[in-house]
Amino acid sequence: MILDYYSLLTKAVKGKDVNARDRIYRNAHKVIDESNLAPEAASQHINALEDAIRQIENDLLAGQQRPEPSAAAVRSVLSPGGNWKPFAVTAFALVTVIAISAFLYVYVSTTAPHMTGGGSAPSRQSQRAAEEAVMPDLKPGVDGGSSGAGLPFAMQRQVVFYRTTIVPGSIVVDRENRFLYLIHSNNSARRYGIGIALECLTGGSLFRVTNKLEWPAWRGSTEAAKETATLLQAAGTPGSPLGARALLLDKPGLLIHGTNTPNTIGHLVASGCIRLVNHDVEDLYRRVSLESRVVFVS
Repeated sequence: MILDYYSLLTKAVKGKDVNARDRIYRNAHKVIDESNLAPEAASQHINALEDAIRQIENDLLAGQQRPEPSAAAVRSVLSPGGNWKPFAVTAFALVTVIAISAFLYVYVSTTAPHMTGGGSAPSRQSQRAAEEAVMPDLKPGVDGGSSGAGLPFAMQRQVVFYRTTIVPGSIVVDRENRFLYLIHSNNSARRYGIGIALECLTGGSLFRVTNKLEWPAWRGSTEAAKETATLLQAAGTPGSPLGARALLLDKPGLLIHGTNTPNTIGHLVASGCIRLVNHDVEDLYRRVSLESRVVFVS
């Protein structure tokens, strides 16, 4: 069951300025992030919340083009008492966040598996660790497809509401949630699902794109040295483990690339670094310029 986020948030943000609306949106996100929902359920709630936010912001933008009522007309409608409206709007915003929290608490308590022997529910970190398993890749030269159509909806390429101070045209890599964002200029971003190698889960946070390659040649690791010849032969074809395109960053071994194994998106992976399905990395490749900023967040 998904909340009607649009109805709740529409009333909560009514009369609020941009900064106040942003705080309400972030609080709603935080409630979902800290709810201990299963990953699939959390993704559904996040998607519903982002759709509602995007619709609300579009409605507000359209409303700005309508003539505002005069101050006299507003005063004639309001009671002669004090200015109660700001307090009422603030109170409703608080009630909205509480309502979301209560709903998710009940949802988690009724859907999570019950533990025996009086044990406590596992923490979000332990749940993620238990679920983390390195997804195997197809063999080099085997084409598993280039589209993300078979992925969960949350992992498919889409434009989402994303408010940030990061310069438009920059890339944000969310390592924990397995998303890559290409920042737009209108409080939105193009979001891609990613797979991430263990070696790229930690490290620095700010890099830049130094090179762009089409059908990059694979360089096998020491452990896969005996397969290097096969990997190099696979370069330039849909069966290449590095996929159709690659963006090289200013740190050796750090790159954003495609894959011949689309079902690894959203998971920890065995090779490469940050991977997208081929259709997505081709789309990203066309939109990103050299020297673009790449920010890693956790």
